[in-house]
Amino acid sequence: MHSRERRLTRGRRLTTRLGAGALALGLAVGTAQQAVASPANTAAPAALAGPAATTDQAGNTTVTLITGDQVVLGPNGARSVRPGPGREHIAFTTQQLNGHLHVVPVDAAPLVASGKLDPRLFDITQLIEFGYDDAHRDTLPLIIKHPTGQARASLAVQGTAVTQDLPSINGTAVATGKANATALWEAVTAPAGSVRSTAAGVDTVWLDGKRQASLDRSVAQIGAPTAWEAGYTGDGVTVAVLDSGVDQTHPDLTTQEIGEKNFTDTESAVDNFGHGTHVASIIAGTGAKSGGKYRGVAPGAKLLDGKVLDDNGYGQESWILAAMQWAAESGAKIANLSLGGLDTPEVDPLEEAVNTLSEQYGILFAIAAGNSGPNTETVGSPGSADAALTVGAVDRDESLAPFSSRGPRVNDGAIKPDITAPGVDIVAARHSAGTIGAPVEDGYVALSGTSMATPHVAGSAALLAQLHPDWTGARLKAALVGSAKPNPTLSVFEQGAGRVDVAKAITQTLTSTPGIVSLGVARWPHHDDQPITHSVTYHNSGTTDLTLNLALSVTGPDGQPAPAGLFTVTPTQLTVPAGGSAETTITADTTRGSVDGVYTGALVAGAGGTEAVRTPLAVNREVESYDLTVHYTGPDGQPAWSASSTLLNLATAKATSASAVAGTATVRVPRGDYALDNNVFTLTGENQYRYAWLPQPKFSVTGDATLEVDARQAKPSTITPPDPAARFALGDFSLTVRTAVGRYSFGWVLQRGDGLGILSTTQLGPETPAEGTSAWIGTQWASPTGAATFYDLTWPLPRVPTGFTAEVRTDELAEVRSELNGPAGQRGQWGLISTGPNGAGGWVALSDVSLPTTATDFVTTDEVSWSGLLDQLTSETDPGGFPVVEAEFVSPARTYRAGERFTERFNRGPFGPGAPNDQRIGGVFRVGDVLYPALPLFTDSAGNYGNSTVDKARTVLSLGGEVIGETNLPGRGQFTVPAAQGRYTLETTAERGTRFDVSSTVSATWTFTSGHADGPDPVAVPISAVRFTPTLDAANTAPAGVRFDVPVSVQGTARLRTVEVSYDDGATWKRVPVVHGTAKLVHPAKAGFVSLRATASGRDNGVEQTIIRAYKIA
Repeated sequence: MHSRERRLTRGRRLTTRLGAGALALGLAVGTAQQAVASPANTAAPAALAGPAATTDQAGNTTVTLITGDQVVLGPNGARSVRPGPGREHIAFTTQQLNGHLHVVPVDAAPLVASGKLDPRLFDITQLIEFGYDDAHRDTLPLIIKHPTGQARASLAVQGTAVTQDLPSINGTAVATGKANATALWEAVTAPAGSVRSTAAGVDTVWLDGKRQASLDRSVAQIGAPTAWEAGYTGDGVTVAVLDSGVDQTHPDLTTQEIGEKNFTDTESAVDNFGHGTHVASIIAGTGAKSGGKYRGVAPGAKLLDGKVLDDNGYGQESWILAAMQWAAESGAKIANLSLGGLDTPEVDPLEEAVNTLSEQYGILFAIAAGNSGPNTETVGSPGSADAALTVGAVDRDESLAPFSSRGPRVNDGAIKPDITAPGVDIVAARHSAGTIGAPVEDGYVALSGTSMATPHVAGSAALLAQLHPDWTGARLKAALVGSAKPNPTLSVFEQGAGRVDVAKAITQTLTSTPGIVSLGVARWPHHDDQPITHSVTYHNSGTTDLTLNLALSVTGPDGQPAPAGLFTVTPTQLTVPAGGSAETTITADTTRGSVDGVYTGALVAGAGGTEAVRTPLAVNREVESYDLTVHYTGPDGQPAWSASSTLLNLATAKATSASAVAGTATVRVPRGDYALDNNVFTLTGENQYRYAWLPQPKFSVTGDATLEVDARQAKPSTITPPDPAARFALGDFSLTVRTAVGRYSFGWVLQRGDGLGILSTTQLGPETPAEGTSAWIGTQWASPTGAATFYDLTWPLPRVPTGFTAEVRTDELAEVRSELNGPAGQRGQWGLISTGPNGAGGWVALSDVSLPTTATDFVTTDEVSWSGLLDQLTSETDPGGFPVVEAEFVSPARTYRAGERFTERFNRGPFGPGAPNDQRIGGVFRVGDVLYPALPLFTDSAGNYGNSTVDKARTVLSLGGEVIGETNLPGRGQFTVPAAQGRYTLETTAERGTRFDVSSTVSATWTFTSGHADGPDPVAVPISAVRFTPTLDAANTAPAGVRFDVPVSVQGTARLRTVEVSYDDGATWKRVPVVHGTAKLVHPAKAGFVSLRATASGRDNGVEQTIIRAYKIA
C-alpha cells in the first residue's frame, strides 16, 4: 500500500484555462510555488498561463508528455489528446483539482500512484507554468534516480542526452527530445504482469522542474554590528550563493568572490536578473559604494557564485542539485538558496540532496521558506528538508511578513520554518543589468521576500562559523535556532524559533541539539496512547559549568495552555559541565487532555535567572481519524493487480491517494465526508487494457471502514449514433463534485483507437444523487466515408451510470452546417466543443478536412452549448509529427434546438480585433495590480475569435505617456501597474507578411481606465473593438469599381466615431460616411486592396484600429 496526502487549496496561484478550459490566447504568468510576492495568491485570467507565452501563434498550447502523447489546449475550453506512436489504444484519466488539469495515461497511472513517477509529469498546468510546453521547449528534462547501491547508468535512447551527474541522490539528469519521448518511456519503464514498473536500473523518474527565486534593515535588527565590534565579520568563512549570479563589478562585491560556475543554459554566469547580486550583498557586501551604509551581515566572508537561476529567475532542479554538490566539494561552510518550489509529501531529489550533503560534508544550507503566505502548509522545497535551516521573513517591527510561508510541513506536521529574519524592503546591491526592483539610490535596490531574509541567516552563520570553525552545519543551525528571539504573538509554524539574533548567538555558550523537536503524530483515539519521548542534549562551550532550569511552555490547538501532564521534562534541572554536555528528555503523554489537534511551544532552558536557549516543539494529537481499507476486485473476480483511489475531503478539499498492493490499499483519513475516484486497470494483451471506473461522490468516514471496489459491478456503454457505421472518435466521462471550497472533477478520456467498450462504469453509494454532484458523458463520431459529417452526442446525468445505452435518432438532434472557408486545397481540422453543466465537457477530437468545405454536425441540445473550432494548417509538422496550425477560429458558445437546422460561417474576412471580454477567450483583465491583455487580433467577419501566426508583433502598455512595459507578442502581455486608478494606453501591432493575402497588418490602440482589483479572480477591463462585416466571396474579394457597403458595429460600450478607407496600403486615408451602421465606400476600378481604419470612444474606453489589406477588390 502506498498513500500520500496533498493539500488542494483553491484560489492560489493561477486559475488557468487548464482548469476552466479556456482559450490559449494567453501569456504565461510565470509563477512557481514560491512566486514573486506581488501580487501574492492571485489568479490570472484563464486565457493566460505559464512563464512565457505558452501558445503557438495560432492560439493552441501543446504539451508533450513523457509517454509521447500530446495534450492540446485550444480556444474556449477545447482540450484534445494526440496519442504517441503506437499508443492509439491508451486511454487517459483526468482530474481537475486546485485549478490544475492532470491528464494521466492509464499505463502510467499505477506508477504515479506508487510514487515511481513524479505526478508533475502529467500536471498540464504545471508543465505550462514551467515553460515546458511545446512552443517553448523541444526537449523534456527529467531526473532519473537509480536504485540504492547501483551505479548510475546512461540511457541508450536516440535524442536523449545526460545533462548532469547527480551523485548526491544517485541520479542522472537527462533531456529527451519530445519526438523521442515514447522511446524514452519504453526505456525507463517495463511491463510487469498487468502493470508497468520502472525498468532495471531505474528507481524513480522525476520531472526536472523549475524552482524560482523567493523574491517578494536589517543588519542592525539582527545584531550584526555587535558581532563586528567583537571582531567577527565572517573572515575565513566561505559562503556559496546559489542564485542568478553575482555582479563582481559592483563596488560592494569586487573583492568578495573567490569562485564561480554557471550551471544554467544561459551563455554566461553574469547576473542579468539581479536577484543573486542582491542576495550576495546582504551576506557579504562591503558597503563600499555607500560608505558602509549598506554593508552586508558578514563582510569578511568570501563567496562562491553558483549560477542556478536563469535571467528570468527560474532554475531547473538538476542545475540546483549539481551546484549544491559543487558548493559542498569546494569547501563552502554555508550555502544560501533563496529559491524554492512546491513541497510534496515524499522526499524529493532536492530535499534528499540537502540531507545527504549536510551529513557528508557538514555544510549548512540556509533556504528560503517561500512567499506563499498567509496560507498554512506552504513552506516550499527544498526548505522543507530536515537538515535545511529554513527561513521565514519578518518586517522591521518584528511582525511576520504577510507573504512569508507558514508551516507545518506538508503531510507530517513537522515544524518549519526554523527561523525568521528581516525580509521586507531590504536595500542591497543592484546589478546594473538587473531587471528586478526599483532603485533606491545609485547602485542599490529595495526588494522583499524570504529571498532577502535567508541571506541574513546565511551571513549570521558565517559570523558564527568564524567563531567556531570546527562546528558542523548542524551545530551552527542549532546555535542560531537556540539563540533566536521569538515573537510571543506568533506560533512556531509561523516563525520557528523566532528572529535570528546573531549578537546573542556569538556570546551564548549554550546550545541544544536538536534545535527543534517535532514529536510526530499520536493516532486517535488517545485513551491508550503510549508516551512519546525525545531527548534534547545541551552543549556548553564555555569555561564554567551551567546549571539549567528547564520548563515547558506549550499551547493547544484551542489557544489555551496545554493540560497539566500532557508535556513533561525530566529532569527539570540540569548541570552542563564546561566543555561538556548533558541530556534531558521531553515526554508527551497524549492521553491527557480532551482537545485534539497540534500542540506547539518550546522547552525553555534558563540559567542564572535569564533565558538561555529555547527549543521549539510540536506534537500532533491526531483529530478523530480512521483507517479506510479498500479491496479492489478485477473483472475475473480475483484481487485486482492494478487499482488506485483518490479521496477528496468534501469539507477541506484535501486529497489523499492510494494504490493497491495485491488488491488492497489502506489509507488513514480524518472523520468526514469524501468523494472517491476509484479505478481498476486490467491488462488484456500486450499493451492492451480494459478499465473500470467506480467513483463514489460521497462516502462518510465515521469509523474504521472497508470499501469493496468490484470491477464486475461496472458495465460498458453502448451508444449508437444515427448512422450505426459512424466511427468512434472520442469519449469523455466525468463526475463533478462540490466541496465546501469549490467544484472538482474526475474522469476519463477515450481515444478513437479505444472504442467505448474498453471502459466500464458504475457509481458506488446510494442511488440518491449527492448534493452538488453531476455526471457527464460526451462522445464524438465521424462519418465512415470520410465526409465532413459528425455526430456530437452528450448527456448530462445526475450520476455515473452502470453502463450507458442510447440509440440516437436524427430528429432528436440539431443540425449545424458550418461553412469552413480557407485557401483551396489547404488542410484544416474541425470540431465542436461542448460545454455542459458545472464546466463539464471541453474534450474534442479534431477531424481532418480539406478547405474550403461545409461540415455538418448533428448535436444534442439538452443542457449543452457548442463552440465551433477551425484550425487552418500548414504543410509543416511539429517534432511529434503533428500538423502545425497557422490560423485558428473559435465561435462564441451557442445553444441549438432539436429538429432544426443552423448555419455558421468561419474564416471569412475582414480579420480584425475582437473584444470578447471573456476570460476563457480573451480581452484585458486585471488581477490585483497586474494587467493581462489577451486579445484576438484576427477575429473573422462572423465574430469567430481568431489568432494567427505572425512574422512580427509588438504590444506596449503606457500610463500617462510613460511606458509600463512591452512584449513582442500579438495583443498579449503581463504588466505590473500602480494600484491607483489611471488612464492606460495599450498599443499592439501584428504583421503577417506574405503568408496571408489579407489582413496583412492589424494594429490597434486602446485607452481605458483601471485601478486595483480586489480578490483573487480576474476582473475584466472594459474595452471595445470595431467590427467590419462586408459581404465577400470565398477569396475575401469584393467587386472593383462599384459603390460598396461595409456594415460596421462596435463590440463593447464605446460608440463609433469615424471610419476611414485607404486604397494604397495605408499611405493615404479618406474619411467615409457611415449611414445607419453602414460605411459607404466607392471602390476604384483597379484591382487591389482595401484597408480600413476606425475610431470609437466612450466614457470609460476608446479604440483606434487599423486593418491593412482588409480585403481584396477585383
